[in-house]
Amino acid sequence: MQLKHYVFSKDKIKEAMRLLHRVEWTVKRSSTNLFFGEYRSVFKGKGKEFDQVVAYEFGDDIRDIDWNVTARLGALYRKKFVEERELILTLIVEDSPSLLFGSGALTKRDAVMEIAGYLSILATGLYHRLCIVYVYPGGYSFIPPVKGRKQILSSMIKLFAMDPPSLWPIKQLAIPWSFLLKTLPRNTVMFWLGDFPSRPISREWFALSSRFEILGFRVEDPWEYALPQKESFLAFDPISGRVVKVDTAHPEVKKRQQKWRLEKDNYWKSLFPSKFSRCSLLLGTPLFPKLMHFLVERSIL
Repeated sequence: MQLKHYVFSKDKIKEAMRLLHRVEWTVKRSSTNLFFGEYRSVFKGKGKEFDQVVAYEFGDDIRDIDWNVTARLGALYRKKFVEERELILTLIVEDSPSLLFGSGALTKRDAVMEIAGYLSILATGLYHRLCIVYVYPGGYSFIPPVKGRKQILSSMIKLFAMDPPSLWPIKQLAIPWSFLLKTLPRNTVMFWLGDFPSRPISREWFALSSRFEILGFRVEDPWEYALPQKESFLAFDPISGRVVKVDTAHPEVKKRQQKWRLEKDNYWKSLFPSKFSRCSLLLGTPLFPKLMHFLVERSIL
């Protein structure tokens, strides 16, 4: 897999800045204070160090109970940890050709970039560092962790200025899990954004998921739930790069669509078993309120 560095044109930079300003405006006009540090418990991270064993009190996290000490002393005890105050929020943007699909005015890729923008503003509001891993067919680009509004927004402009993936020639798209496992410190929280097609789970994924807190964000199109009620229509397939005819009245088409949907959902839930670690957003609906709802639910856990 190739690590690539980019040089952007002035037009690309201007287009990226327009998107970033729109994302900032959406956040600022919101009534919530989540992005300005009110809910610092949205992300716990796994960068913790063991401190001591203390008596369990009502309201403590049951996941921290030390069952060996509890069995030995006959009362509930828990492990006390000292958490890393500063986290490295890492955006993993998997820019697959399938994100170029959209049954409405916007594509799934447009929505993924918008969500990435909201999460980057979150990093500035909570005073964390932001790292970006942009993955495209045939390689990836690594933007090292930075801190502070100016530096984080500069990193986001680079992400927004990336060209959409080319449809031809077809190249393999793979996230550099081994590289991330070696590079990122324990106080890392990962945001994995993409389409999440069903595929084999790599061995490195299990090592990463036990080492880091990883959250998944996927964008879905209404057609993924139900195809339009027409006898037949033409649609662009971004994976094959062809215009294909879809006959929704044919029973086999509906059967294949339902099977594909089930396989994709099962894969999604196998990666993120907890509902608090996965967030699905629907293209064509306001993304920010749904994202906020997901984050607020996490903050009150």
